[in-house]
Amino acid sequence: MNVEEEKNENKLKSNKNHKKYAYKYAVIVGLLISIVSIISMSYAYFLYTEKQEGTNVLQSTCLSFEMTDQQNDITLQRTYPILDEEGKKLTPFTFTVKNTCDAYMSYTINLETLQDSTLANKYVKVMLNNEAIVNLASLPDATFKYYDGSVSSKVLGTYSLGGNEEEEFTFRLWMDEDTPAVPEAMNKTMSSKIVVNATVSTFNPVENGITTLHDAIFASEYQVTDVATAIEKIEAKQTVDTTKTAPIIDWQENASAAPKDGVTSSTLPAKSLIGSSFDVTENETKVRFGNSYKFNSETGYYTICNRPTPESPDSECVTSNLQYYDPEEVNYNDGNYYYCSTGYNISNADKISTYWNVSNCATIYRITGVTPTATESTNSLTQTKFATTKYTFNGYTLNQVELESDKSDRGLYAAEDDYGTTYYYRGSVKNNYVYFANAYWQIIRINGDKSIRMIYAGTKPNATGSATYIKPAPFNNDRDNPAYVGYMYGNTLNSSLAETNANEVSSNAKTELENWYKTNIEDAGLSSLIADSGFCNDRTLSPTTTGNGYTTDVTTYYAPYYRYYTSKTPTFVCSNNENDLFTVSNEKGNKAATYPIGLVTVDELMYAGFATGYMNRLTYLYQNGNYWSMSPFHFDSGSLAANEFFQDATGNAYSDWVTGGYGLRPVINLQSDVTISGGVGTSDNPYVVVTE
Repeated sequence: MNVEEEKNENKLKSNKNHKKYAYKYAVIVGLLISIVSIISMSYAYFLYTEKQEGTNVLQSTCLSFEMTDQQNDITLQRTYPILDEEGKKLTPFTFTVKNTCDAYMSYTINLETLQDSTLANKYVKVMLNNEAIVNLASLPDATFKYYDGSVSSKVLGTYSLGGNEEEEFTFRLWMDEDTPAVPEAMNKTMSSKIVVNATVSTFNPVENGITTLHDAIFASEYQVTDVATAIEKIEAKQTVDTTKTAPIIDWQENASAAPKDGVTSSTLPAKSLIGSSFDVTENETKVRFGNSYKFNSETGYYTICNRPTPESPDSECVTSNLQYYDPEEVNYNDGNYYYCSTGYNISNADKISTYWNVSNCATIYRITGVTPTATESTNSLTQTKFATTKYTFNGYTLNQVELESDKSDRGLYAAEDDYGTTYYYRGSVKNNYVYFANAYWQIIRINGDKSIRMIYAGTKPNATGSATYIKPAPFNNDRDNPAYVGYMYGNTLNSSLAETNANEVSSNAKTELENWYKTNIEDAGLSSLIADSGFCNDRTLSPTTTGNGYTTDVTTYYAPYYRYYTSKTPTFVCSNNENDLFTVSNEKGNKAATYPIGLVTVDELMYAGFATGYMNRLTYLYQNGNYWSMSPFHFDSGSLAANEFFQDATGNAYSDWVTGGYGLRPVINLQSDVTISGGVGTSDNPYVVVTE
């Protein structure tokens, strides 16, 4: 028995020991809904009156399960029977389920109709989280009724929680639009309660006869052994809104209590370069301060600005009048000086241009002092050395903390890819971990060919930041040509788009990833478990770009940029798969790869829960680090730089020069028939792939 098998065996024994002492018991959320329905032939409405009673929490010595954070009580007044589309937009009742013990738990969320109800369930529509809208009467009956004499107890959903985890739920209820004007629907009342029934989980895919990873993923989503039923429920879910993050988060600004030395620094061209061949102006040696700022609680970002009356938060705050300051000449005691960041670009003609970030800042600073240091920098394109100044600032740090969030948009959803229907994870999921090749992975999706796409997550459970990389490295070692947005690329003679995007030379990212694959997959005898499903390096041009994708005298934007910033509509389909879908031998792709390994795409980041302009640190693909995607952003003719998307540590997708040293997180596809020896998909008990 190897170490992983022994660990799983011990977990199984632990769960069995828990079962000896803990049996089914219920946790009740005191939600009492009274519905009065008054319907005539010409109009109909029903009054909701809601009474919130205290939450009852039942505990034992070995288990504790509770509900908290109840918000947005259902208090709709004079509401007519409505369309489902209107029902989906109702403000939901929200609550959080917490497992405060170490045991892995299964639970059902039931809606129990009490004995004084006279309105039939068949006239009520319900929606839990983003699941399919259903008629209450059509739901399966719960195995028991908590209240004596209850009319019914219907199962809204079945879920699971690892030790010390929590999940948030949203619940909507409305009158079915098809409710007839008949006596049995008139002048009726309905009283019901949300009931959560929790037990120590006995669900384990392998123990229930489910031995392939593909089927275990579906079965675990709803704690069922009928995979077909789980797939049907996933496909019936509501369409996700990719213009918003998942989870949807409200943020609160957070300022440090006291100033600190060295809170941030910036390196700028030295004043001695003003008027030189580097084409540096006086302002390009300065920074831009504001006397105030704006914080957006929806996006989580700050904007530096000026107010006519800095002390008044109601006075207009604008960015158009920000001034340039020599950091060494400012008297920081005579007012507030807010700062985000500053940097510079340098071209292959040794021309320097400074940029100033004043908006969409994840962190800003109120500066109280500065220390300048003379430094020297080198143009990586020409190896020319030039004088710079590093400014180390002292002051207060302003960032953000999560105020509250709607975590209900999570789990598996369906979409289309190059092979058919793909099932992808979205939001703050916690049941998508796999142990394979001496490392932890997180499942991104089941591809249309039934293979399983996973992203590297480190060699220890719950790793973050650089621990989730195989190494930091440039995407490409050169940046001064559109060709360098490619996972592979052709010539750099600016002759044609086809020749520029020809798959002849491997990028640095591809070389590093394939070297890792050779050592950790092929040499370990695991190649037979890997599928050749392909990785999309979508180099098609944005429909709104004026660039051509091969000359350096004009800026070119690529289709992933358009999908992320403009249409906000991701896709799993690689539009030019004959050239841009990197495969080894699969006819669907370009057959240009040496090994079947790649990187995540910006579309996969969007589907996972990231949205342009919004901060998200709760989706499963956020790891508090900067790591490359393989999606091109643009080629900037001004800085002569190819730019690729990367996932930023602040919680959003951004772009940077391909020469940046960001993390490489391998993505691979497992064969659809790989088997597992155990696990339930949590970080401390992942699915364990059988490799022998």
